[in-house]
Amino acid sequence: MPRTALAALLLIVLAATGCGIAGSAKIEAPVAVYVSLPLTGPRGPDGIDAADGARLALEQAQGKAGSIQVRARFLDDAKGKAWDPVAVGANARQAIQDSSATAYIGELDSEPTRASVPITNQAGMVQVSPGAGAVDLTAPAAGYPDSPDRYRPSGSTNFARTVPSDDVVVDAAASWASELGATQAAATSDGSPFQNLAAAEFKSSAAENGMQVMPGRPRAEVAVATNTGKTAVYQPEPQRLAIYGTAPQTLELSAELDGKSLPGKLQFQSQFSRRYRRAPGSYAAYGYEAMELVLHAIRGAGTGASSFRDKVRNSVFGSQRDGTVLGSYSITSEGDTTECMIQRYRVIGAMVVPLGAPCPPR
Repeated sequence: MPRTALAALLLIVLAATGCGIAGSAKIEAPVAVYVSLPLTGPRGPDGIDAADGARLALEQAQGKAGSIQVRARFLDDAKGKAWDPVAVGANARQAIQDSSATAYIGELDSEPTRASVPITNQAGMVQVSPGAGAVDLTAPAAGYPDSPDRYRPSGSTNFARTVPSDDVVVDAAASWASELGATQAAATSDGSPFQNLAAAEFKSSAAENGMQVMPGRPRAEVAVATNTGKTAVYQPEPQRLAIYGTAPQTLELSAELDGKSLPGKLQFQSQFSRRYRRAPGSYAAYGYEAMELVLHAIRGAGTGASSFRDKVRNSVFGSQRDGTVLGSYSITSEGDTTECMIQRYRVIGAMVVPLGAPCPPR
């Protein structure tokens, strides 16, 4: 066979096999999404809600992201505890070692997320959390040296979240305290980096809202301060706001959605209840949207096998999401959501009564 004819034949073979010069290799479906959440232990109910939300999103998409088949692997990161460091590490490593895996949803809380993100980051796999709100995961934060770079050994960003960060919730607490007529503000802390950071953020936001910031230990101050006006005391864990001065009120905030202001949330509640025969808890919608965001990114990555994980990861950051159960939002280049819906509660005896108002945009 002449040399020119042989070369032409070789090009045809390469194009057909997806190798070499033609480079048209396609991904092998199905691709996998790993979901690592506390399915047992004290956080089990919340983790199961988030997992069931993610499962519902994948079912409604008929197990596909565009033309690509997607399967999910659900793993327990708690093993009967609040979280288990061995399980968290094992789950993240199992995901990155699976050649079909393209994304990782987890963890529910910030502490286990700090353990898993460096593992997924090193492998270039996007990780989306439905509940980890710690500021240091996406931005520099007092008490967390070298954050967020310490979670990014590859030098690239791979972590995103569908829940607002803790500083958004804290700012909402200060804004609410001002609305309720507080003229003084204080915050408790157990000395941990998280509580110190939350207390400092609350005091700063309270001052911006025109409140006098009380120095020192707030419980000692309250007895004195109540004689001169309403005092707001913020407790970071659980996120609780106490108002002293007239009739004491105990209030709570959390990153839950207000169904009255989001019709999509009401539809989601109905769908979730039909599927699981129970009402969705506070993390169900965030788990649902975490999977939706991942499916959106997979659709945007195309079908080429080359650097597929990278393409999925890059499709998450900067993405605009409209008409979701969380409303319309986007993911910033650092992985934060621009969505800002903070549910307010008043605690009456043993009852927690939702009040509904969303926090203002930052």
